[in-house]
Amino acid sequence: MKTFLKRLSQRRDQLSQLEKQVLDYILINPNFVVQSNVNDLAKELFVSTATISRTCKQLGYEGFQDLKYTLSKYVDHDKDDENIISSNTILTQIDRVKKEMEQTLQNLNEEKIQKAAAYIKESNYVEFFGVGASLPTCVEAARKLTFSGRICSAREDWDELRCVANSLSENDLAILVSYSGETLHILEFANILKEKNVKTIAVVGRRNSRLEQEVDLTFHAHITNGYYGELDMSSRFPLSIILDFIILTYMNH
Repeated sequence: MKTFLKRLSQRRDQLSQLEKQVLDYILINPNFVVQSNVNDLAKELFVSTATISRTCKQLGYEGFQDLKYTLSKYVDHDKDDENIISSNTILTQIDRVKKEMEQTLQNLNEEKIQKAAAYIKESNYVEFFGVGASLPTCVEAARKLTFSGRICSAREDWDELRCVANSLSENDLAILVSYSGETLHILEFANILKEKNVKTIAVVGRRNSRLEQEVDLTFHAHITNGYYGELDMSSRFPLSIILDFIILTYMNH
C-alpha cells in the first residue's frame, strides 16, 4: 500500500488547500477511509462532500467510491503479506520467491499466450508502457523483441509515452506493464489507447485492477507486496516471466 499512497501524494501540488487537507487525511488514515462513506469523511474533516469528490477526481478517480474501492483492495491485500519482506532469514525469502514463481506459472494460460503472440505478429509496431519500477521490465522485453526482428520500444519519459499513445493506430500493439494495475499514468495511457482502437495487452501483479478493464488481454503475475522498512522490495520478475513466454511463443511462430 505504501507505493500506492506515495503515488497519490505525488499529486498533492495540484490540489487546493482544502483538497490537500482531504488527501493528507487519506494518506494517514487509509483504514478509516475504507470503512467510511463520504458523509462520515466530510464530518470528520469539516469539509463538504463536494470537496471530497473533487479531490478524488483531481487524484484521477471518478469520485470517492472509485478511490475507496481501489484503496480497499490494498488494505485487504496488505493484511496478508505486507510484512513478509521484513524477515532477515534467507529461507523466508527463498520461500517467497518460489511461491511467486510457482503461482505465476500455474496461472499461465497457453491459449492466451498464443493470442498475445498473434497480436505481436499481426501488428506493425509494438510499444511497451511502464513507469517506475516496472520500466526496467519493459526495457528488457523490448530489447528481446527487437533482437527477434520486431520494431518496438520502451520509453522512459511520461510525456513521450503520452505522445506515442496518441500516435499509435489500430494496426499497432501496446503492452502495458504495471504491478498494481492502478498506476495513474498507465491508466491514462490505456484510456488514450482504447480511444484510438489500439490492440492492448496488460501484464499486472494484482487481480481486479482498473487497468484490466481498459485492455483487450490481461495476464496476472503473482507478486507478494512487501517492504523492508520504507524500501519497496516487491518482486518484478514474475512480470518478466510472462513477457518472456509471450516473446518466445511469438518467435516460434
